[in-house]
Amino acid sequence: MKIHVFSREEIETGVRIKPAYVVISIRNSGEPRAKVKKQAGLRGVLYLAFSGIEPMAGRRLPPEIKIFTSAQADKICAFVHRHKADVGAIVVHCEKGTSRSPAVAAAISDALGLDAKRFWQLHTTSKYIYNTVLDAFERGTAAQQKDS
Repeated sequence: MKIHVFSREEIETGVRIKPAYVVISIRNSGEPRAKVKKQAGLRGVLYLAFSGIEPMAGRRLPPEIKIFTSAQADKICAFVHRHKADVGAIVVHCEKGTSRSPAVAAAISDALGLDAKRFWQLHTTSKYIYNTVLDAFERGTAAQQKDS
């Protein structure tokens, strides 16, 4: 499994991914969805809207700014689990491809036992988003073990 990170511009221009793949498309709240090109190999798109701002106690944000939630992390986890047997790549993009998408990509990589080092070395990866997504995978794994 390969995990790729792109910017909005790159994803809208069209990416060339050889194996079948899925896209996790991240945008700012209030922005239109990215125009993900329907190319051969694309098996699904998960659209999410949240900012890269981390929550801080006592700080009130304007209502148009949406912080990443554990419910959104659960959606990412379910999306990955639903598609991981059918695809060879996961593409994650956000506006610039420098904070939110690398955080999601790093968490998915770690959850799947892949090397996430490059996402930390090349980007200003959000630790809050990373930890929230990784927690979702851990909750999902614990729930699966409990059910079996």
